[in-house]
Amino acid sequence: MPYWQELTHKQFVKACHETEVAVLMTGALEAHGDHLPLGSDNLLPAYLAENVAAKTKALVLPIIPFGESWTFEQHEGTVTVDPATLLAFYGDIMGSVFHHGFRFIVALNGHGGNSSLLQLAARKATMGSERSVIIVNWWTDLAKDVKQSILETPEGHAAEDETSEMMHIRPELVDKSSYAVSDVRMKYTIVSARYREELFPSAVHGDPTRATPEKGKRIMERAAEELLELIAQLERGELPLKKVG
Repeated sequence: MPYWQELTHKQFVKACHETEVAVLMTGALEAHGDHLPLGSDNLLPAYLAENVAAKTKALVLPIIPFGESWTFEQHEGTVTVDPATLLAFYGDIMGSVFHHGFRFIVALNGHGGNSSLLQLAARKATMGSERSVIIVNWWTDLAKDVKQSILETPEGHAAEDETSEMMHIRPELVDKSSYAVSDVRMKYTIVSARYREELFPSAVHGDPTRATPEKGKRIMERAAEELLELIAQLERGELPLKKVG
């Protein structure tokens, strides 16, 4: 199924009768060290969404390329949006999508700063209805088994995992000569405008030197499989729930 923005009005009306699932992509434009592109959080979920558009009837919305990137706003190239603005924006979009009769929205999120805002927007958008928003923070929710088996260092920001993934989907955008390792560990969650650079030196948290395109390929292939499984489940009218006991 083509992307939402590629359909004519007539084609869209027809498509709405063939699916109850829409995919809302959210990302960010922010520093990822000196070795990864600023749009990594957009490129990775967009790559996964290509599988949805090609292999399912779900309609994929254009990606929202800016997010809540306060942590890295002191780094050149980062664009951050006020949380209140994003919350209202997400809520308006979800409400508009549901207005067209969709039953499920898969919020395919590529950036950690957006997660809580998506949850709050979804609460409002689904209030008093049978509609559902399934938030997929893809880097934590998908391909867990593969990551556990192949990664040599902890997951992070512009670390081994994300660098491997970018090496697979857009190797020409990865500058291997500019790798920097940063391993600042926090027992508690620390929020501080003053100490942002100390918490995330060079906008890196982890070790990208162990990254390989082969690792990225395995992660992205497994993530795509799981995302397609989710879409298929929703198309059957089933939420991804598993009863225990």
